[in-house]
Amino acid sequence: MDTPAPRAPRAMRHRSFYMRSDVAERLAAVVDDLHFATRRPRHEVLAALVDVTLGHRAEIEARLARGSAA
Repeated sequence: MDTPAPRAPRAMRHRSFYMRSDVAERLAAVVDDLHFATRRPRHEVLAALVDVTLGHRAEIEARLARGSAA
């Protein structure tokens, strides 16, 4: 019986972004909270956060246009 070929890992990329310390702490806290609540890997949690955020792009643009980033 043939063994199925191992699945290729999804492409991963390391990126760095500068942000205010308080925002970075809030992001890390929500990633940790969701990680422990769901037991999903942190990279999956962060991807879900980004996906949901991207669904609110118009809201983000409006907030930035008003001059309130936080």
